[in-house]
Amino acid sequence: MRVALASVAVVLAAALLHGQSPARSTRTMAVTIDDLPWNHQGEGSGFLDAARRGTDAMLAALRAHHAPAVSVVNENKLEAPTAEERAARVALLKTWVEAGHVLGNHGYSHRDANALSAEAYLADIAKGDFVTRDLMRGRQPYVLYFRHPYTHTGDTLEKRDAITRGLAARGYTVMPHTIENADWMFNLAYVRADAAGRAKLLEAYLAYTIAATAFAEAKAAELFGRDDVPQTLLIHALSLNADGLDRLLTLLEGRGYGFITLDDAMRDKAYATPDAFVGRHGPSWLYRWSRTLAPASSFRDDPDVPAWVTAAYQAAQAR
Repeated sequence: MRVALASVAVVLAAALLHGQSPARSTRTMAVTIDDLPWNHQGEGSGFLDAARRGTDAMLAALRAHHAPAVSVVNENKLEAPTAEERAARVALLKTWVEAGHVLGNHGYSHRDANALSAEAYLADIAKGDFVTRDLMRGRQPYVLYFRHPYTHTGDTLEKRDAITRGLAARGYTVMPHTIENADWMFNLAYVRADAAGRAKLLEAYLAYTIAATAFAEAKAAELFGRDDVPQTLLIHALSLNADGLDRLLTLLEGRGYGFITLDDAMRDKAYATPDAFVGRHGPSWLYRWSRTLAPASSFRDDPDVPAWVTAAYQAAQAR
């Protein structure tokens, strides 16, 4: 479990949020986005309007910061009441491709590997890439990425290995992440809040992401003995990021980050480190690599979501 924010991370986050950018060597980061065409978490009706607004805002932020992204799709989100709306949802995916980003697979229906047999899980994956492969046809050759829903890669060794073999047979590369910011927790409270509540949650989200980034930087340097390991950020296609992605990317630039493709990030030799993790949780690849390189490495200082945000998320869930 993560613990309370380390004091150094809080200081760094506060400095960045107030425009203070300590001198840093150049760093690199790949941006990855889950749950396309849109995660309508907690928003009720109006999927297409929200998805169009959010897609436009996130693409504008990525374009402004020259940040290429790999975005993974749940194709069941293309299901719609009418053929016209389905076509409009597919058109949203096409805008990502036309903007130069890569689409990958996140499972047809975002099923949890912990709850399925390997065979059923692989069947959901196979069902989930018909539209995205077609949209990416003009971009070949490209790396075909898959991200496990919940980043659960297999709760037993046998299941994990069977899933790994099945993905390889279908041509997939598993998409890692080194930074995850629980944006889905912040978002559910965010979409249910008034204007003042949203502003407070957005500030907390940005501060938390910078704290998580600071931890990832320190852990990567500890594991690999250098400070230039590319980071990989995991976020979701959510209203919170529609409103906050531009600011988040600006803050990361303030830490010295330039944005690179996931292909380029994974060319770094750190990403060739074996992932030996087996379990019901979905930890970052820094944790997974640490089990291979330094099993005693501590993650106690990995920052926790602020308690008041967790409480707000739980309250929103209960509505």
